[in-house]
Amino acid sequence: MTLKEHLEKFPDEESCKRYLAAKRWPNGVRCPKCGSEKVFHVTHRPFHWVCKQRDCGGRNGYRFSVISGTVFQDTKRPLREWFTVALLMLDAKKGISSLNVQRIMGFKKEKTAWYMCHRIRAAMKDKEFAKLMGVVEIDETFVGGKEKNKHLGKRNPHNTAGNGKAIVIGAIARKGNVVAQMIQRADRDT
Repeated sequence: MTLKEHLEKFPDEESCKRYLAAKRWPNGVRCPKCGSEKVFHVTHRPFHWVCKQRDCGGRNGYRFSVISGTVFQDTKRPLREWFTVALLMLDAKKGISSLNVQRIMGFKKEKTAWYMCHRIRAAMKDKEFAKLMGVVEIDETFVGGKEKNKHLGKRNPHNTAGNGKAIVIGAIARKGNVVAQMIQRADRDT
């Protein structure tokens, strides 16, 4: 998506909230705390709801908005700025610094850009090995220095080839993502 297309798709704050609500709750709004479908729209505040379940929020209910429980929670910046920073980060081939984001977005402080970048990176972090689509190429490598470069007292003559080194497997989807992970053995089954 180009920056022009992005700005046309998200011209104001309401369009961002509408998009976020549709992506977050495709089958209707649910309470982020208890998962109940019995939520009521707060009429005087758009994109705000209240869950009246007994276990959730007590007598007054649990109030939540479209950004509750997301990386955008407790932010003072508009969602449109968050979406634009996310686009800049995803579009940058070799990453983007918070100083560059500050300059492009016109923030007064670099700390604002750093905070936004930090939260977006944390949201993109995936703990599991990512699924790759299409044609995938896989190879392993042994990470560690040569024995002859070690101190004399730390050399092990039995550490030849890949022995004594960390084994890392890498997978790349053509025209896509690269994923690397440490493994225990470099045998065929692994």
